[in-house]
Amino acid sequence: MPLNLTEEQILQLAPDDSSVKAGKGLATLSKWVLRECSGRAVWGHCQGSGKNPYQTVIDLNDIAFKCSCPSRKFPCKHGLGLLLLYARQPDQFTQAEEPEWVTAWLAKRTEKAEKKEQKAKSETPVDEAAQAKRQEKRHQKVLGGISDLEVWMKDLVRNGFLNVPERAYTLFDNMARRMVDAQAPGLAGRLRAMEAIDFDSESWKSGLTESMGRLYLLMQSYRNMDGLPEEWKDEIRTQIGYPQSKDNVLAGEPVADSWLVLHKQSRKVNDINTDIYWFYGKESRLFARYLSFAVVGTFSTENWIPGSAYKGALCFYNGTGTCRRALFRESVLAEENFVPACSPDLKQAAAVYRTAMLTNPFFEDAPLLVDDVRVARNGKDYTLLDNAGNAVRVAMPEETFIDILAITGGNPFASLVIVNGDIWELKSIWYNKEYHTWRDERN
Repeated sequence: MPLNLTEEQILQLAPDDSSVKAGKGLATLSKWVLRECSGRAVWGHCQGSGKNPYQTVIDLNDIAFKCSCPSRKFPCKHGLGLLLLYARQPDQFTQAEEPEWVTAWLAKRTEKAEKKEQKAKSETPVDEAAQAKRQEKRHQKVLGGISDLEVWMKDLVRNGFLNVPERAYTLFDNMARRMVDAQAPGLAGRLRAMEAIDFDSESWKSGLTESMGRLYLLMQSYRNMDGLPEEWKDEIRTQIGYPQSKDNVLAGEPVADSWLVLHKQSRKVNDINTDIYWFYGKESRLFARYLSFAVVGTFSTENWIPGSAYKGALCFYNGTGTCRRALFRESVLAEENFVPACSPDLKQAAAVYRTAMLTNPFFEDAPLLVDDVRVARNGKDYTLLDNAGNAVRVAMPEETFIDILAITGGNPFASLVIVNGDIWELKSIWYNKEYHTWRDERN
C-alpha cells in the first residue's frame, strides 16, 4: 500500500522531541533485521539490547502502532523509525503473508471498532427520574457558582484593571477553582484563559474586557435559557461544562466526507493532557474539532496526522456554531490529501470570522482558511499580508516565521489561522500544494 505521508507529517506523531531524534536514528535499513509489508500493514523486527528483537507493526489504514518494546510512549521510537523507513524506501520491504502476531493485532482492532459501532447503535435504558434529580442538583450548584462569579466580576470592574497584571495568577486561579467546585469547568477554563493574557502587550485591557463581556453573556444566557431553542440550550450547557454522552453523539446523524487534519494543538491543564485536532470536510466544507484526553505521564493512543485526509463519518456534538466538537464513527486514511478551500483575501476571511461570531458569540478559537498571503516582520511583531494590500497582526514564534520564509521564499501561500478576539495565530500553511505545520504545545 503506497504511503501518502511526508516525513514532516510522520514526525508530527512523535510524543516529544526526544522521540523525534530517536525515531530518525532507527529509520535505517541496518537497524531492522526483518522488513515486510502487506496491503494493509507494515511490520519489522528491530534488534534491541535484549536477546530477541522488538516486533513492531503499523496499521496503514489509519496509522496505528504496536510494539513489543517496554516504552510507555506512543508511538514509540521503533514505530516512528519503521514508518519513516517505509516512507523513504518502500521498495526495501518485502511483500509477505502476515504472520500470526500481525493478523491477531489487526483482527483485534477490527473487532474493537465493530463493537464501538454496535455500542453507538444500541440504546441503554436510562433511569429518567434519577437523571433529572442529578441534573437539578448540578443546576443549582452552577447557579450558585455563577452568583459568586457575578459578584467577583462586578468588584473587579468597580475597582478597575490597573493592578490586575501583578495579581493575575491568584486573582483568576482562585475563582477558577471556585467554578470547578460549582461543577462549571467551562467557566473555569475561561477564567484561566484570562490569566494567560499577555499583560505586557498594549492591548491587554481590551482583550480582558472582551473576555469578561463574553463570560458575562454566557452566565446570563445560562440563567435565562428556558425559552431558547434546544440547540442553544445544548450549546450553553456545553460552554458551561456539561458533558455530552459519547454514545448519544455517535448515535446521531453522521457526516461522511474526506476529513483533512488542519492542525493539532496539545494542552496540559492540571494532570490532563488534551490534544485538539482541527478537521475540514472536502465536500461538506464543515470544520470540526476532535479532542483526545490522557493523564499526564501517559500518551494518547489516538493519533490523527496533520496534513493528512481521512475518509470517514463524523458525528457532531449537539449545539450550534461553525466548528463544533465531533467524534469519528469510523475512519480510514485517504489515498490522497487536498488543499482546503480558502477565503481569497484577509477581508473576506475577517467577514467569515464575524459571521461565525454572530452565529455563536461564545465561540473561541475560530479556524480561518485564507489564500494568497505572505508574512512580514513589523518591529517585534509579525504581519499577514494579502495581494489586495490588507494586513493583520499575526502571532507566531520566531522559528515559525523563519521557516515560512525558507519554505516559501517570500511568495504567497495558503494558511490556517486560529482567531480568538483580536488575536490571529498562524498555525499551518500550504505551499505548492505541500503542507507544513509546527508543534503547538502549551502547559
